[in-house]
Amino acid sequence: MKNWQADLMIMLAASIWGFSYISSRWGLSSCSPALFLVLRFGVAAVAVYPLLRKSLAKADNKLRLEGFILGLLMGGGYILQTYSINFTTVGRASFLTGMCLLGIPILGYVLFRQIVKTHSLIAVVIAIIGLYIFLNPSFSGINVGDVVGLISIPVWALYMIYMSVFTEGKTDPKVTYVYLFWQLVGVVPLALVTYIVFESGLVLPALSPDLGKGLTVTPLFLAGLLLNSLLASLLTVFLQTVAQRFTTAVQAMLCFQMEPLVAIVAGWLVLGEPIDSHTLVGGIIILFAVIFSELGGLWIGPRKTEA
Repeated sequence: MKNWQADLMIMLAASIWGFSYISSRWGLSSCSPALFLVLRFGVAAVAVYPLLRKSLAKADNKLRLEGFILGLLMGGGYILQTYSINFTTVGRASFLTGMCLLGIPILGYVLFRQIVKTHSLIAVVIAIIGLYIFLNPSFSGINVGDVVGLISIPVWALYMIYMSVFTEGKTDPKVTYVYLFWQLVGVVPLALVTYIVFESGLVLPALSPDLGKGLTVTPLFLAGLLLNSLLASLLTVFLQTVAQRFTTAVQAMLCFQMEPLVAIVAGWLVLGEPIDSHTLVGGIIILFAVIFSELGGLWIGPRKTEA
């Protein structure tokens, strides 16, 4: 697989995540966030297990552990982002999550001495500017949600970095299947502990009404759960796991900037939400950054990992 093909696959995953904002609303309308993550990734793991059973049985413990670590990091990113949105604005929380674009090259160099190409760094700066205009966050004062969002930056960055490190050079499809399943499994215990401690009321009082609403099973909830489990979890994690060994963590994260763009378009098409001028301008800048990074990658040729 060529670099640009891998990036297109990651953009597809990001686009599915963008559309999943609508189905996430359905699921979260009658379920607390961490409990929804438990059910979402639990259902995905159970659904895929019969298909991967033979590959999973032959996997060594190292692959299982690496997949589980990726799942913990991914689950931590999801939980922190969801809690951040509960205590600050969506724009501020989303912008802080997007700031892991800066965290990836920094942590990648510190941990593995990975050198980021100049065109990628330029694309990162352009994308962050576009993301700021696109989301239009107002930072009039720091609150709890902003602090949680800041904590999510290194978590998401580490997830992207270790995804590249673990998958690099592994061409056997069975390895991909092992990583896929154990990532899905890895989210569940972390989300379950979070639910028990912060949402159930058994240990601490719920920090907000959204975190303490438990679960009410409705047709809308079931639709949101199935769509998020099978498409926005199972399929997207599979696409990312397959594709990221052919690209870099920075490039992958740039491609994931398609997520907020698609989410806005989906909201406009399905929910009738308006698109204002700063959203349009910011979106164009983000798209330019992604295209610029792709063209730079095509000029330079296949990546060479430096560690």
